[in-house]
Amino acid sequence: MPEPSVAIVGSGVAGAAAAIRLAELGVPVDLYEAVPEPQPIGAGLLLQPTGQQVLQAMGLLDGALALGQRLGRLYGDTPQGRTVLDMSYERLDASYFGLGIQRGALMGLLWQRLQQLGVPWHRGAAVDGFEQDDAGVTLRFARPRPVPARHAALILANGSFSRLRSGMKVRQHARTFPWGAVWTVLPVPPGFELNELRQRFRAARQMLGLMPVGCAQPQGEWGINLFWSLPLTELSHWRDTPGLDGLKRQMAELFPAAAPVVDGLHDASQLREARYADVWMECWHDGRVLAIGDCAHGMSPQLGQGANLALIDAHVLAQQAQTGADWPTVFARYTHHRSAHLRFYSQASRGLTPMFQSDAVVAPWLRDQFFGWGGRLPFIHKQSIATLAGTKTGWLFGRLKL
Repeated sequence: MPEPSVAIVGSGVAGAAAAIRLAELGVPVDLYEAVPEPQPIGAGLLLQPTGQQVLQAMGLLDGALALGQRLGRLYGDTPQGRTVLDMSYERLDASYFGLGIQRGALMGLLWQRLQQLGVPWHRGAAVDGFEQDDAGVTLRFARPRPVPARHAALILANGSFSRLRSGMKVRQHARTFPWGAVWTVLPVPPGFELNELRQRFRAARQMLGLMPVGCAQPQGEWGINLFWSLPLTELSHWRDTPGLDGLKRQMAELFPAAAPVVDGLHDASQLREARYADVWMECWHDGRVLAIGDCAHGMSPQLGQGANLALIDAHVLAQQAQTGADWPTVFARYTHHRSAHLRFYSQASRGLTPMFQSDAVVAPWLRDQFFGWGGRLPFIHKQSIATLAGTKTGWLFGRLKL
C-alpha cells in the first residue's frame, strides 16, 4: 500500500508553502481548498528578510524580486510633522531590505510550484471536521464523499477564523480585533516616487499606509497598496457613510501628499475590507494535527509579519519532517522550535496595536512623544529594525536561525 499522505487544509501562503516544502522532501501531500476557484485575497505583503530567506530555499526568491519592489525604509509621521517611525533596514544589515509584493504575485509563484511538483490539490473540497486516532486522521466534508479521506496527519492552514481549529484539544482562543481596514492596489501616478513604506497617523484613530508592491505579473502595471484603518463599527457601512467621496476626503486631509494616489479611487468596488483576529494557542499541535500560519497565531497587521511567519512555519516544519520520525513527534518538535519566535511576535503585536488602531488617547500620545526620539538611539533603532525584519525571538536577546 502507498504511504498515507499528509492532509493540508487551506491553500494560502502557509498551506501552499507547507505543501511545497513537504513535497520537496518526498512526503506525500494532499492539499484541500474550500473554494472551487481560489483567488489571492488580501492586501499587499511586505516580505521581510526572514521570509525572503525561505523563498530563496524554495527557489522562488528571484521570481518574487522580479515582481516586487525593494523598500529600504519604513517612515511614519503625524499631520504636524512629528516623526513616529523611521526605520532603515541597512542600519541593521547592509544586505537587508523589505520587499513589497502583491499577494496575487506571491500566490502565483507558490501555486505554480505546487503544480510543478504534482501536489494533489482538491479545490471545492470544504473540510467540515476531523477525527484522529493512533493511526491517522479522517476528514469530514461539508458535502459527503463516497470514500472517507484518511491521512497520516493533518495540517490546518485555513486562516485566523478557522472553525476546524476548535477540534484540537489544546487551550486556545480567538478574538476579533475591534478595528479593521479597507485596502486596494492603485496604479502608480506619473512622476510619483515612493520607495518606502509610508504611513501617516492621527492619534490611533486614523492611519493611512502607502506601500509600493510591484506588479502582479511580468510586464504588468506597477501598483501602490493603500491601507486605510477603520473601526469594525464603521467597516460594515462606510459605503453609506461617509461614502467613497467622503473617505477620499478624509485620506487627502490626513495626508495631502497622497492625493495623487487616492485620485485613482473611482469606485467603491475597488476597496476590499479586511478583518483581523488575535489567535492564541497554548501549543500548536495535538497528536497528529498541527496548526500553522494565521490559523495558529493570527495577529493584527501592525508588524507586517503574517506572510513571513507563515513561510517560516512551513520551513521549520520541513526541517523537523526530515528526521523521518512519526508525525506526533515531528509536530511536537515543531512547536518547540517555533515557540520563542512566535510568542515574541504575538506579544509585540498585542502591545503595539492599541498605539496604532484604537480609540485610546494615552497610548498614541506616548507613541508620538517617544517613538521618534527613541528611534534615534542606535540600540533601540536596531531592536526595532530586528523586530520589523522578523529576526527576534526575545525582547532583548535571541535571534532566529533558519
